[in-house]
Amino acid sequence: MPGISIRRLDFSYGDNRIFGGFNLELGEENPVVILGPSGCGKTTLLFLIAGLRKPSGGSIAIRDSCPNTGRTSAAPPAALVFQEPRLLPWMTALENTALPLLRPFGKRGGRERARYFLELAGMGDKAGSLPAELSGGQMQRVNLARAFAFPSPVILLDEPFQSLDIPLKIAIMDLVMTMLDREQGRLVVAVTHDPREAVYLGRRIIVLGRPVEGKGPAVEADKNSGMVPLAPVIPVFDEILDLEPAGRSYGSSTALEQRLLAALRAVV
Repeated sequence: MPGISIRRLDFSYGDNRIFGGFNLELGEENPVVILGPSGCGKTTLLFLIAGLRKPSGGSIAIRDSCPNTGRTSAAPPAALVFQEPRLLPWMTALENTALPLLRPFGKRGGRERARYFLELAGMGDKAGSLPAELSGGQMQRVNLARAFAFPSPVILLDEPFQSLDIPLKIAIMDLVMTMLDREQGRLVVAVTHDPREAVYLGRRIIVLGRPVEGKGPAVEADKNSGMVPLAPVIPVFDEILDLEPAGRSYGSSTALEQRLLAALRAVV
């Protein structure tokens, strides 16, 4: 499996320190789902892993243990799926999927690879459709096909299920698992605020947040201003699930969901 090593990570937005000496190792359990309240740094962590943000300290290293999967030095180590499908409106589903593949595979090779992943995503018959002709769920399928088609060892999902109704949400999460089964040697890291999504999709679940006062590490007062700064974000829950994702149903693991809710209530 590919892996991600995050060591002594520091990152701030102005005076708001998000991560301070943050450490995390990912890769043995797959997929990894990261939960946390809004503003706790879930998406920021994905952006840092993807190289869209630069840390002020520490390091993030992505290792690829499967070099013979068509990946090339032209491909960044992580592909990022945003909350909304970012498809170019004047391009067909096939053209949108093939666009980032032009450099690593060439025009012909990129289109062939794009068509394969569109078929895998159940969108082969919509390859010639423009985004305006697709439903929200269909656009997310194209979005996932594009991410898996890109030859990166790590695929990052930034809440791509949040705007979908429950049956469609389940179908898209099932698609992630299907594509992951077909594409061995890819590590999926997803963020969400929904414990049910985390339990349904995740093999390992991590809750991030700043401990609420009195429920976590003490925060020392700033000696210069006398103000108490916000504590940096830490993992407050980190568990590997015994049951494989294929053996779960959405909303069925009530006890685990309650523990996740308790962890979320303990952070801000």
